[in-house]
Amino acid sequence: MSAEKTAVKAYCNVMAIQKGLDPAGHAGDFEDSIVLEIPLPWKNSIYSKAGTLPQEILDLFAIWLKNYHDGKGYPHRLLMVAPDVAYTRPGYRRVMFYSRQPGGFAQFDKIEYQVPEDQVGALSWALYEAKDELPRFDSYRVPEADAIRDVMVCTHGTVDVACAKFGYPLFKHLHKTYASDVLRVWRVSHFGGHVFAPTLIDMPLGHYWAYVEEAQASQIIQRNGDVRDLRGHYRGWAGLEGSFLQVAEREMWQCEGWDWFTYPKSGQIITQDVNSEDPKWGEIQIDYTSPAQHGTYRARVEMHNPINVFPSTDSEKEYAYPQYVVTDLRKVDKP
Repeated sequence: MSAEKTAVKAYCNVMAIQKGLDPAGHAGDFEDSIVLEIPLPWKNSIYSKAGTLPQEILDLFAIWLKNYHDGKGYPHRLLMVAPDVAYTRPGYRRVMFYSRQPGGFAQFDKIEYQVPEDQVGALSWALYEAKDELPRFDSYRVPEADAIRDVMVCTHGTVDVACAKFGYPLFKHLHKTYASDVLRVWRVSHFGGHVFAPTLIDMPLGHYWAYVEEAQASQIIQRNGDVRDLRGHYRGWAGLEGSFLQVAEREMWQCEGWDWFTYPKSGQIITQDVNSEDPKWGEIQIDYTSPAQHGTYRARVEMHNPINVFPSTDSEKEYAYPQYVVTDLRKVDKP
């Protein structure tokens, strides 16, 4: 193996950047997300053996997995954030729960708790499987934190070293530069796409970002500047299901600018390629509400030539990442 190939293979995200891998359409989507404050280290066995995570969380995993295999989908997202001296209350753990309302929306609703360490599992179970027990946790609610913005940077090195190598410096920069009373910066567990490191989720908006360095971080945090500079860094919005909708939504943001992220919106696939288990094109519609109007975008999104990249730094086999192109974009405004 040549020295050049060894250097490229060292980190999956380095190779992805060199090959021009476009992150659009490669974001997770969910209907709800529970974020738990869990001390490091986060070992590979964390999701299979109770200890670091309470048994109730593993029980929830089992239910969600069964529902998935029964064809009911997997609309949940569990994330862990590392305790932080700036935010953590000794003896307590933070639990953040994000959910979406039916129909169009711009960001996820959030409720936050700080519970004794031994109550994290019980509260998590109540949020999903025993809602009638939630009132007993009311005294642990932190309603003033519901409006706080949480920027979560993946630094989960036990999943992929690229996230530690590139994500941790980004976390430190964001924490030092932008953390405030209304914005917290966290180290977060793996949420997919370490090939896009440094990668982060911006909550409660639900935006996934890729290849974030200091220049991109400034724009993302402050939501200013030319949105075209971030086109190749936006993975997608968790509020839209599937690659076709996420890719089209990026083009709409490029047309509308930063205000687009504040518009309640919903999307649907009108029609798509039915001759393949892996559709190669889709016709989509996204309806939105701005201060001036109710509007509709329609678009055709096509899958183009994939780019072969190692999906993780220790992979021995490349994965063909689909790439997408919006071949038609039409705006239909309504009074």
